[in-house]
Amino acid sequence: MSDYTMQENDVLVDLRDKLTYSFGSIDGAVNIPVDEIDRLYALSKDKRIVLFCQSGESSAEIASLLSELDYNVADLSGGYREYIKEKL
Repeated sequence: MSDYTMQENDVLVDLRDKLTYSFGSIDGAVNIPVDEIDRLYALSKDKRIVLFCQSGESSAEIASLLSELDYNVADLSGGYREYIKEKL
């Protein structure tokens, strides 16, 4: 995956659609689908926002956007697919 390590105050955000999220996600993740991106702007800039999607592409783009808006953001490279591969 990435060299990311979960920290106590991190907000883990699953950007996949609601149906895909319903089949499983990373423990503790909140679901904010890409098509509801405006909801991300309500998250605190005081916490690190850790994003992931299915493959890592969308989350990387959104992480870049949020970073430009002064959010403390990280991206799980490889997305949920890579997370599952590592769990197996």
